[in-house]
Amino acid sequence: MKIGLSSYSFRPMLTDGRLTLETLFDWLKEHGAEHLEIATFSFAGAGTDAGYDLSTDKAVLKRLEAAVARTGVPISGFCLGASFLEGEERRAQIDLVKRHVELCARFGAGFLRHDVVPWALRPNDAGEIEAAFSSIVDGCREVAEFGAQHGVVTSVEDHGFFMNGAERLLRLVHAVGHDNFKLTVDVGNFLCVDDNPYVATRRTLPQASFVHVKDFYTRRAEPGPGWLKTAGGEFIRGSVFGFGDLDTKALLESVVASGFDGFLSLEYEGAEPTLFGCEVGLNNIRRVLKEIEG
Repeated sequence: MKIGLSSYSFRPMLTDGRLTLETLFDWLKEHGAEHLEIATFSFAGAGTDAGYDLSTDKAVLKRLEAAVARTGVPISGFCLGASFLEGEERRAQIDLVKRHVELCARFGAGFLRHDVVPWALRPNDAGEIEAAFSSIVDGCREVAEFGAQHGVVTSVEDHGFFMNGAERLLRLVHAVGHDNFKLTVDVGNFLCVDDNPYVATRRTLPQASFVHVKDFYTRRAEPGPGWLKTAGGEFIRGSVFGFGDLDTKALLESVVASGFDGFLSLEYEGAEPTLFGCEVGLNNIRRVLKEIEG
């Protein structure tokens, strides 16, 4: 496996200017990161992330190319928000994702993760998901076919509340029915819909093209501000990988046992200082993998 980070991990510092695109790549090189996965809105300015389109931001793209060339840290893939729900914006959203397929090809990155609904959208009932399913399937298939033409594997992640949970995701992969459509398996995000992360991770790893690792604190009762309420009414908050309530070693053992040998990204979204969380989390991943692999 190639161990790196998502740019999302650094978003607080990128947004307020404490870290630039260039100093981010310096940090990655200094800490031995084997790749960077780009969450596109990481490079949107403060308050401009809604509707940000990295594929048209020529200045940032030029800086990205220069940073990759200077440091030798490759870009492994891109992640972006999108919605394939029926409506007047659907075609524009599919075209947006296709432009990012082309962006992957430009950077030699073989993987694109796209959403299919706004991440915060919470379904009122199973019927709402069922009503949207065919539109989501068709959009995913169109993008997967386009990705195949450009050598880019496309995927959906267990992200948010609507298209999350092992059962829904595996059903989506089956319905799309295209060899170029896979899953980005986030070992922690299953908690958003109260799916057992250990079981869900094992179930979905055979369909994984990319893996995200993270850790969460979990609580039954509302602890106060800064916590995300799950679909079932429990509460989670990001932590340094290895500091939270998840059995991170068990999750990494499942990744290793599955035979996955691709890109693995740390997504740090905790309240502890950004660079501390990224460095400690990265080192914990390496240490635990070394223990597992003997």
